[in-house]
Amino acid sequence: MSSTTTTYELAGPIRNACELFRLLAGHELLGLAPGEIASGLGVAPSWVSKNLPALATTGFVEQVQGTNRWRLGVQFVRIATTVATNLNQARRQLDDISHRYSVPL
Repeated sequence: MSSTTTTYELAGPIRNACELFRLLAGHELLGLAPGEIASGLGVAPSWVSKNLPALATTGFVEQVQGTNRWRLGVQFVRIATTVATNLNQARRQLDDISHRYSVPL
């Protein structure tokens, strides 16, 4: 029996949004300027001007108050925090199980 792998191509806007999130990661405090974002993504400055305010309505990105810079938004960070919390809980559960099984009879 042969195994086949299906390859999916992301639509341009979705791919650009995913790349934007990756680009903004690590710039939580000061964010990035629109020109830095356009350059980092390889998109036109008009893409940044149009899409960042639209994405801001979702809470996934936000403008740094009092500046023209952008960073990951509260919704994005909440999702990341939830995942980290769940992984830590799972790790504790696995550690508890491992400890129970490692105790000699």
